[in-house]
Amino acid sequence: MKGGPVKRWARPRSSIAPPKPTRPRGIRLRTWSTAYAFVLPVLGLTVLFSVVPLVMVIRRSLYKGNIFDTNLKFAGLDNYRAVFATGGGHSLLVTLIYTVGFVAVCMIAGIAVALLLDLPLPGLGAVRALFIIPLVVPAVATAFIWFALFQPQTGLFNRVLTAVDLPQVTLSDPTIAVLAIISFGAWQFFGEVVILYLAALKTLPRDVVEAAVVDGSNAWQRLRYIRLPLLRPQTALIAVISTLTGLQAFTQIFVLTNGGPNGATQTALYYVYNQAFGLGAGGSVGNADAMAVILFVISILVTVAQVVVVGRASRAVV
Repeated sequence: MKGGPVKRWARPRSSIAPPKPTRPRGIRLRTWSTAYAFVLPVLGLTVLFSVVPLVMVIRRSLYKGNIFDTNLKFAGLDNYRAVFATGGGHSLLVTLIYTVGFVAVCMIAGIAVALLLDLPLPGLGAVRALFIIPLVVPAVATAFIWFALFQPQTGLFNRVLTAVDLPQVTLSDPTIAVLAIISFGAWQFFGEVVILYLAALKTLPRDVVEAAVVDGSNAWQRLRYIRLPLLRPQTALIAVISTLTGLQAFTQIFVLTNGGPNGATQTALYYVYNQAFGLGAGGSVGNADAMAVILFVISILVTVAQVVVVGRASRAVV
């Protein structure tokens, strides 16, 4: 008997794939009903508190009347024209300046601090908690503290400037007022950017960075050619969040400058508040609703554009 490998009989494969097993109709109905039972309450709350108010604002932007929705008179697009005739265009420009400065400061400071906290140094774990404090402290309370810092003669900022023989700064100066609200907004929010960047840095492939070290690249080269390209999807996402936060700035303006001096810090959201509540009979709820719709459209367009950037950045990395 000759030795050799034993040939086993192999069942011929069919060219026709076997049919996929199907679950009974009753099981499928129970599965879908269970899924919808969890989704429908959230969907209902979203429609009730987001979609319905949005539809009401869009409808009221076409009417003139009071805040209680009585004595409404159809105005068409007159409210939108009135927005730009009553300083709405300037408010949108201030919003643009604030948002650009806010996003730039938050992202530059956020990634710089995140890179420092990512270093393997002892004691940095306790330092990370400090950047969460501005996120959990009420914004109104911290805004009043910043307001006290800018007070003439008694404020900390002016005391330091006086000690080094420099002129004092006050919130009555338009440039100082704009810089103050940008600084406060960035100080309050950039801790979240630090956390997001730090979490992203922890997920980077260590083998790629270590290979670059072996190849002789320095810290700047590793940051420029490895870390930053790998962080492009997270950077684009953080830009979306920061931009939407900047477009909704209100608290620091209400407390620090009250929209002044001479409207230098009146953003679009503060314009909405001022027209609806702050000017009394001189305001207009229709103008406020029209500006709210304009700000909503701008936010949607900016979000869509930045989401496209997120998708391209993700595909570029892959």
